[in-house]
Amino acid sequence: MNSTGYIGLVDTNRGELRERIALARGRFDRLVRTADPDARVPRSEWTVQQTVAHVLTVAHRYQGIARGTDYHRAGHPRELDAINQGELEAVMAPIPELADQLQDLAPEMDAYFDTHTDDEPTIPFHHAVGGGLAWQTNWLGELLFHGHDVARAVKTRWELPEREMALVLRGALQLAAAWLRRDIGAATDLCVAFEVHGARPYLIHVHDSRAEIRERRAEDRPDAVLKCSASVFAQLLYQRTGPLLATLRGLRIVGGRRPWLALRLQSYFERP
Repeated sequence: MNSTGYIGLVDTNRGELRERIALARGRFDRLVRTADPDARVPRSEWTVQQTVAHVLTVAHRYQGIARGTDYHRAGHPRELDAINQGELEAVMAPIPELADQLQDLAPEMDAYFDTHTDDEPTIPFHHAVGGGLAWQTNWLGELLFHGHDVARAVKTRWELPEREMALVLRGALQLAAAWLRRDIGAATDLCVAFEVHGARPYLIHVHDSRAEIRERRAEDRPDAVLKCSASVFAQLLYQRTGPLLATLRGLRIVGGRRPWLALRLQSYFERP
């Protein structure tokens, strides 16, 4: 908890995020410089080179926010695919050049992050508004998830560390309400609590055409209670895995009034 009153999934601060972002950035840089640029990411239309180009365009968006300039904003999650594709095509270059540009942007991004270290939702990003810590954990997620994509493309190991994934989840949960599907009607009512190792008990309650996402309270009566690692739940929330595969990776339904409804939760949100 901080001065804004927001209670995140886990506690963190700029010092920790600065260190973990730097480590992830270094891992990403070392991996992509040695990867086959033409290798195809499994279950994706992108190659390694296109994936690296995309990460650079995300950094450009952060740069635009830091400088007070505009960028091509998505008004709805479904607009992002076309925006992402157009922007990566515009910056395409050999991977060493893309990696160099990412490294060159790091000091400017770090300086901006150093001045935005709370959870006050004042920073617009596409169709969502979040706090400084949320956008830092979002950038951490970009590096880790797309590093994972590259690693899968070239068939090498890439760890998604549990603490880093808990931080990514922290930010994603603050922003996830903006990804609720617009066609979810007011009559929909689903409350799913989840227990992530090393984190506060949390819940997502979809009702009245909105998503309420917060720390779990004693009086809550969730339909389902899930238990899993941060890495599994983060991949589930980002729709990088489905409920069945998540179950094979340790996701468990451990309680609730209507536990079978838990499998519906992912379908209520657009893919990030």
